Amino acid sequence: MNSVERLVYYCDNLEEEAENIVLENRPLSGWPAHGEIHIKNLEIKYGPDSPLVLKGISVDIKAAEKIGIVGRTGCGKSTLAMSFFRFIEATSGSIVIDNIDISTIGLKDLRSNITIIPQDPVLFNGTIRSNLDPFNQHVDLELWNALYRVHLVKTVNFTSEKEESEKSEVVYSISDQKYDKQEPIMLDSPIKENGSNFSQGQRQLIAMARALVQHSKLIIMDEATASIDFKTDYLIQTTIRDVFKDSTVITIAHRLRTVVDYDRILVM
Repeated sequence: MNSVERLVYYCDNLEEEAENIVLENRPLSGWPAHGEIHIKNLEIKYGPDSPLVLKGISVDIKAAEKIGIVGRTGCGKSTLAMSFFRFIEATSGSIVIDNIDISTIGLKDLRSNITIIPQDPVLFNGTIRSNLDPFNQHVDLELWNALYRVHLVKTVNFTSEKEESEKSEVVYSISDQKYDKQEPIMLDSPIKENGSNFSQGQRQLIAMARALVQHSKLIIMDEATASIDFKTDYLIQTTIRDVFKDSTVITIAHRLRTVVDYDRILVM
């Protein structure tokens, strides 16, 4: 009975998200094309009676800049990242991306055109292919190229998966602990629920490959706080600097050394 009461309460009292599509104000195909950002007097709080988490933040970010966000725990770093996707609506102020105020467009148009790579990226039960391209919009060569550019495989000159699994070098293998065997990463390689057969660093690299396939011009990344081996950490940092050199990257940093060579550092 209590469960039913809670369901009724949630149905009647929870505030709904904004519309997915605003027909009269849809961005052009390919938006954002540059990744230029203007944040003006942004203020956010989690409830009507809650204190402000972000207080009048104003920042201008040029296209393709690499921005690191640092600050103590609870200062609002993650809140700022979530505000780009309108997971939390701004109390006042604005975020403008490539001349479009994100509060004026639908959530689907917003969220499908920018990318977030969280600390623990979500991988769905399926295959590498279905996680990189869930709507089957890209040819296999594009997917291989993305895996190659994030250093998960060492060649993209693939003729057939069976041939290449036998002869090509791979950077990473999938570990099946149950049977104690190693499998090279292929497009049809299985991904278990939550990506449990990949390390956290590998999941971040796969999420980066997904961003590459989507041609994202704005990438929000929450750096992993968990221990990542040196090799994987190096590949992640190399990918950010080389593969995403033409994209705007905003990284919530937990280790200063990972963002010390960024264009600018935002201290909160």
